[in-house]
Amino acid sequence: MKTPAHISSRRGFTLIELLVVITIIAVLAGLVISQAPKMMEDARKLEVRNAIISLKTGISNYQVEYNRYPIDPALLASGGGDDAQPILTDENSTIVDTLMGDAAQQPGASSGSSGGSINLNPKGIEFVTFKVAKNGRNGLMGTQSPFSLLDMWGSPFYVLLDTNLDRKLENPDVMNQDPKISQSQVSPPPQFLPTDVAIYSIGKDLVQLTGDDIVSWRE
Repeated sequence: MKTPAHISSRRGFTLIELLVVITIIAVLAGLVISQAPKMMEDARKLEVRNAIISLKTGISNYQVEYNRYPIDPALLASGGGDDAQPILTDENSTIVDTLMGDAAQQPGASSGSSGGSINLNPKGIEFVTFKVAKNGRNGLMGTQSPFSLLDMWGSPFYVLLDTNLDRKLENPDVMNQDPKISQSQVSPPPQFLPTDVAIYSIGKDLVQLTGDDIVSWRE
């Protein structure tokens, strides 16, 4: 007796076909698993880059509004006509609170208290919004002013400002410990950056001026 054509056409997968499918799935799964750590690390770096961009944009907007830097002038003083030392976004500076404006105020506090003894943002403008840090990382840290802004690994950002107003900053890459950056033959770092604001994170290794630093001036 012949098997009807419509029944024979419904045959299932053969053992070989199933093995081929399983092998393909296993290979794809292996590729995803092997790339997962790198993908997660790239995602962390992207978040830090976005925070740097937001911080730099906030500083630029503040400059447009007030024609000065969001820092106590006493902290910007430097000798010999050099730019001031990097400002950290920790509780020892007021840059984060100043950029937050009235958003940095506690209930019942006067608007003049933002930024310490000198009100650097009398209009109370919120130039940038920072998300709250989780477990002391990746965001705004502190329960009251002064706040800190921390990167993905719990370190403050470094802010370079052109305090001598020559429209350039010394390039940290020149002193980078990674020779691929500081001694690159293809793209050697220039001595100066043609900008008035530069920001960087010291990265996952928590060491300043190393290859994993995340910076605002290069890709």
